[in-house]
Amino acid sequence: MSVSPRGMAVQEAYREYRDGNFRVNRKYQRKLVWSLHEKQMLIDSILAGYPVPLILLAYRLKEDGTKSFEILDGLQRLNAVFTFIENGFAVKGKYFDDGQLARAKTLADQDAFQRAPADAPRLSPQECAKLLEYTLAVTEFPAINENAVTDVFGRINSFGRQLSDQERRQAGIVSEFATVCRETSAEIRGDATSETLDLSEMPEISIDSGGEFTTYAIKADETFWCKQGIIRKNNLRFSEDEQLIADLVISVLHGNPFAFSGGALDGCYDPESEEGKKLNDALIAYTPTRLKHEIVSTISILRSVIEENDSGSGAFRRIVDPGSANPSKTAFYAVFMAFFELCVRRRKSPSDTKKIVAALSNLQGRLHVAAGQIRSEPRQQNIDTVVGLIERHFEDKDPPVLDHGVGSSIQFENAIRRSRVESTIFECKQGLYRLADSRTYDPQVLDRVLETVCAIANSGASETGGLFIGVADKKNDALRIQTLDSIIPIQLSSRYCVGIDREAKLSSQNLDTYIRKVVAHLSGSKLSEPLKTSVCSNIVPIVYRGMTILCIWVPPQKQVSYFNEELFIRSGAETKKVTNPKAIGAVHEIFSHKAKK
Repeated sequence: MSVSPRGMAVQEAYREYRDGNFRVNRKYQRKLVWSLHEKQMLIDSILAGYPVPLILLAYRLKEDGTKSFEILDGLQRLNAVFTFIENGFAVKGKYFDDGQLARAKTLADQDAFQRAPADAPRLSPQECAKLLEYTLAVTEFPAINENAVTDVFGRINSFGRQLSDQERRQAGIVSEFATVCRETSAEIRGDATSETLDLSEMPEISIDSGGEFTTYAIKADETFWCKQGIIRKNNLRFSEDEQLIADLVISVLHGNPFAFSGGALDGCYDPESEEGKKLNDALIAYTPTRLKHEIVSTISILRSVIEENDSGSGAFRRIVDPGSANPSKTAFYAVFMAFFELCVRRRKSPSDTKKIVAALSNLQGRLHVAAGQIRSEPRQQNIDTVVGLIERHFEDKDPPVLDHGVGSSIQFENAIRRSRVESTIFECKQGLYRLADSRTYDPQVLDRVLETVCAIANSGASETGGLFIGVADKKNDALRIQTLDSIIPIQLSSRYCVGIDREAKLSSQNLDTYIRKVVAHLSGSKLSEPLKTSVCSNIVPIVYRGMTILCIWVPPQKQVSYFNEELFIRSGAETKKVTNPKAIGAVHEIFSHKAKK
């Protein structure tokens, strides 16, 4: 391995950043976790001329010969520097003066970032120059071998002083077990993304725990864990939710409660240990996709039961342990496993949410509670207690809630959040009717839906994409719908849920007829196979906070897809027909490359 230490001026680093050359691999990298104080201290050190720790980068050569850098060590430091340059915070009351850096000034003029108030104090030109000319200590090496990159990351991070126990376990581990725990946790927090993303996109998947960073898209108070009183905000920052998910994953794969301890969990994360090998074998047999779906769907169902009765902050804790301010992890584990038993293993659905919540009232006092090492037997007794309390309020339904409706709500939320960054595989449509006063049906809209479905499939993504009818992507459209249809749009990230119920009323038909019309158009269309069959079997209506959204999921495809024998692709958030032979060849090359992997 050729290792090259060198200096990189802050100004050069900023240019690489804005050219999109700093990449983050979520297989092993943390989110942005530094506090405002930590960021300010770093900038203060740079301005004082003090040395800062080395930054480690793995590079790949792009087609034009330039380098793209994967950040192995230094993510928090680089983000702090670039955020300061873009007026994200002040140091000792002073902001960076973007007028001293042409690239930053141009971006600010284009509203790429928000300038500090005009009357806010700025660094002097000399101070700005000192920052921009500061040389960061950088070591880079070629990312020829992916295993070597992962090994390097694990070695430099597994003994990091500032990492929590769970972060140390996860550092440099890319086993099936570690991956499914990481990806499931991201789904539930709401920060699921593709495997790699640009450093500039990190705020979209980072958690604001104390209200310090308004650009961070995930607010700790709004995550399932903190809103329900299961985990404290600061512990979410240090990945306690991933530890809890790992506990659930192991319990499901074992078929009985995990005898939890820190040491036992360490062994599960070691892919060379006997327990690590057994877990990975069990996971391969169970399949990661199935396990993620079942865990996320079970939490979706549990959340729906809670919020139908109490949508306030701390609702779960208030139900199971009223008056307490302590996190409710013991009760959550027991309730989750009971719901998993009923909804997944027995394929039942909640029949009376009020009675379920009433049955869980003051649950904490009935459970075996232990700290540190927790034996399997008392955990099973806790689960049996909860099942006994609530099973009479579940019933058989066709289809079961696990695969329909509220069971898909977290998947829908994540797709909407991701649509802002990953616009090539997600699309929103407010509905099938025009927003003119006449409110007439648009006969072209469903064909445009099919063109977009075809284009999403041709992106070559390895993850499921989606198109959502009943979601407006523009605030003005949402406000127009509010006026026309007398509904209150529900904001979700930068999108607005408006539902399709209002359009069913417009057309004087019931909701089922409206949905069947969409399904019939898709199934009778000239969308190529196997895409048409896979999409038609993945059209799912969900009720999201009282509004029906029609989710059209687009599974990954192994070959190029067509609509009306024409090829469509996504260009950012736009759908375009491809006629140029070279462009058509490029799409075929995407799938040819996938087939070779």
